[in-house]
Amino acid sequence: MRAASTDRSLENTLDWALEKMRQKGYEVKSKVTLNVEPGLAIMGYARREDDVHRIMISEWALDSEMLGGLVLHELSHVYFTERGAFSHDSATLERVLEELREREGLREKETRFLIDAFNHLQNVLVDDIVFAVMEGKEREQTKKFFAEWVSERPSGDPVTDAALLSRNAFAVASLKRRDLFEKNSEMYYRNQALLSALGPVSEEEFAWMEGFLESAKADWDKERFRGELENYFDRILSLMRASAKLNDLR
Repeated sequence: MRAASTDRSLENTLDWALEKMRQKGYEVKSKVTLNVEPGLAIMGYARREDDVHRIMISEWALDSEMLGGLVLHELSHVYFTERGAFSHDSATLERVLEELREREGLREKETRFLIDAFNHLQNVLVDDIVFAVMEGKEREQTKKFFAEWVSERPSGDPVTDAALLSRNAFAVASLKRRDLFEKNSEMYYRNQALLSALGPVSEEEFAWMEGFLESAKADWDKERFRGELENYFDRILSLMRASAKLNDLR
């Protein structure tokens, strides 16, 4: 059984994050709870149950210096959802995926990684709020967090390598979008190692994905958002399959 002091600490963290967002003009009006999910492998996620948004966090995240940033991030998703942002319209995602399935015959693994890529787009948008709310020390912690996302070695599987490229693009774009990316950092060299290993086609596609995520806009209307998402998915899927063809020829 969890100690009462832990519950109070969670309530204090949630109250702190809600107040920080309110002060910056991002007031969350929905009922939100902060809960621990035993055995959760990731730091946390948010889910909606009727009119309540539940932020679920892992037990190990309780002691993380990134806990406050995690709560701010999940609250920013709630803020976008409250306002009906097209980036948080699951129906749009499903329609785009269904059209791709009919046209391209998506495999389960490809679908899973495209959903990950969609999450990258969602996250880079909501994190505009997080970075607006965070202060200096928290920003430095976040830089370290994104550096840990960057892969430097390919897996050897074309579909997985395209997904790694997409994740690297998200991490780099997240810092570039806020003028926090350092050209000579370990993060930079790790990403360059992956690009060098994957070759010129991957380098070109990485540049496109990183630029797309760096410049994505939260105020795109529904038609614009769907068109951008379709193009984004087409580029990633083409890379997955082009890399597979090149691999077959080796």
